[in-house]
Formats: sequence, C-alpha cells, structure tokens
Amino acid sequence: MSTKKAKPEMNTETHAQTAEKATDKVADQVASFAQKSVDQAQAAFEKVSEVAHGNVQMLDEAANAYKNRVTDIQLKSMEFAQLNINAGFAFARKFFAVRDPAAAMNLQQAYFKEQAEAMQRQAAELGELSVALAKESLKPVQETVTKSFASFSKSAAA
Repeated sequence: MSTKKAKPEMNTETHAQTAEKATDKVADQVASFAQKSVDQAQAAFEKVSEVAHGNVQMLDEAANAYKNRVTDIQLKSMEFAQLNINAGFAFARKFFAVRDPAAAMNLQQAYFKEQAEAMQRQAAELGELSVALAKESLKPVQETVTKSFASFSKSAAA
C-alpha cells in the first residue's frame, strides 16, 4: 500500500512543479511584454520629441526668412516712396516755373506718364520680392514635410 501513496505524492509534486514552471513562464512572458511596451513607448516618445524639435527649428527658419524678406519689401517701399516724392517735388518746381498753359499741360502729361511707368516697374519689383518672400518662407516647411514623408515611408516599409 505504501507504493500507492508514493505515486500520488509524486504526481502532486509533479503538478506543483509544472504549475510553478508555468507560472514562471507566464511571469517571464508578462515581464518581457512589459519591457517591450516600455521600449516601444520610449521609442515613440523619442520620435515625437525629435519631430517637435524639428518643427521648432523649421518654424524658426521660416520666421527668419519671412522677417528678412519683409524687411527687404519695407526698405524697397521706402525707397520707392522717396523716389516718387522727389519726382513730385521736381514736377512741382517745373510746373510752377512754366508760364504757358499748354506747356504746363504737356509737362503734366509727361509727368503722369513717367510716374505711371515708374509705378508699374515698382509694382513688378515689389511683386518679385513678395514671391521671394513666399518661396523662402515656405522653403523650410517644404523641406520638413518632404523629410517627414520620406521618414514615414521608410517607417511604413520597415
């Protein structure tokens, strides 16, 4: 009879050992899963942080480009205003020096024609500066978007 009792005790020990091994295995799997989750979360945070830093730099570059081009436009506008005012003073001096009404009319027509041509050139130049403003301000944004899509494509392919 003692033989019969030994077998159940061995089975109990075997079951206990099996249960302990299974518990250890599950604990190892849970720990491994938790570690992977933490690693993935840290990698995701680092990626988001990298993108955020890149965006700050991109916005800084865009703001600097915008500021520089706006300054160019302001200075050019001031230059044009000075030229136009000086042309107006020169016209006024000539106009008040003329005694003949026909000559005054001719002088006035010539002045208006010259000023219209000058303003057309000035508007074209300001237009070119405005286009440069838009291009240079958006250049950092375009570069960042292009890099982001390239990075996203690489990540998606991996």
